[in-house]
Amino acid sequence: MILDNLRAMAVFVAVVRHGSFSGAAKELGITTSAVSQQIRSLENELGAVLLQRSTRKVSLTEVGELFHQSAMQMVAAAQMGWHQVSCFRDEIMGNLTIATTPQVACQYLMPALADWLAQNESLSLNFMVRGEELDMTHDRVDICAGFVDIKDVGEHDKNDVLLAHVPQLLLASGDYLDRHTPIHSIDDLAEQDFILLDGNRTIAFATGETVAIKSRLSTNSSKIALNLAMSHQGIIKVNALDAKPFVQSGELKNVLAGHELPPLALVARLPDKEFQPIKVQRCLDILVKHFANIE
Repeated sequence: MILDNLRAMAVFVAVVRHGSFSGAAKELGITTSAVSQQIRSLENELGAVLLQRSTRKVSLTEVGELFHQSAMQMVAAAQMGWHQVSCFRDEIMGNLTIATTPQVACQYLMPALADWLAQNESLSLNFMVRGEELDMTHDRVDICAGFVDIKDVGEHDKNDVLLAHVPQLLLASGDYLDRHTPIHSIDDLAEQDFILLDGNRTIAFATGETVAIKSRLSTNSSKIALNLAMSHQGIIKVNALDAKPFVQSGELKNVLAGHELPPLALVARLPDKEFQPIKVQRCLDILVKHFANIE
């Protein structure tokens, strides 16, 4: 009802501007009879005659003059709102919130997006630490970048964008490995100390082999887990992206490097809505290209 009335008011304002039904019809791209029908509907809704019709011209009645001022303001406000939404949808501006891990944000997302952010001064980028109870709609998150099992990719259909397949690694400090029983086989892991990152006390390998592990340390933060490992507290199973700088520096070493773990998928998950703003689409394009070039 409100939209119908607003549409009728826009027709009314056009009729007054042109002084005729035919002029309004030409501007709006509708028939003269359609213009007449909109005006008649508006007058019936208001219970008042807004226009005096004659064979030569159309003029405002006294109540029509009063209503015309309000109608112009409402139509102008609606046009401004439409324009603002169109700009927000079609231009790179406003806030863009990405939920992810601190490591992925600092090591990969920010370097990938830095130039784009510098080129778009009307855009603000907000990184949010990804939590277990994240509600993308309630928390106004545009993109959630995180690791999921390969088999889970596509569960959310169009809402998941695959960024990369990421290996998982078993890592420990050199000091820990020197002070504990040598590890030559998967079975040897059962006697080692682990720092649990995913809460799973069973490690499954790509070959299908599994081993039960023991642990007295656990966390849901890969940053904490990596620091505990560097403090010689045990072995961690962690994704290669988070671990890369520590492996490259030699602070952490691969354990059973010849036995592969199933890789994870790094995905960008989007809120469940029909239209994504252009800023989200452009951000995804940049991230997909960036991760395609990471070894």
